[in-house]
Amino acid sequence: MEREEAVELLQSNHTFPGPFQFRVVVRPPAAAGTVTAMVAAAGPGALATDVSERLSKKGTYVALHVTIEVESAERVLDVYDILGQMEDVLAKL
Repeated sequence: MEREEAVELLQSNHTFPGPFQFRVVVRPPAAAGTVTAMVAAAGPGALATDVSERLSKKGTYVALHVTIEVESAERVLDVYDILGQMEDVLAKL
């Protein structure tokens, strides 16, 4: 899907500015740094309003649910772009 199509889809399903929940699976040592990178990618004034972590049974990964106040659909895609570049991110939903 091209970026323009993704923006249109996000705009049709979410209200911006407003909260957006990201779900990410990471290696445990990278959890805090991942949240920091996500907020930075969301742009100036972005704020993580809720962060929850769930460690896997074997402790090999952490599932993060991160709600960030974002200004636009474009900022949501910026966060996903950063997540795609991070080595310790195993999945992004």
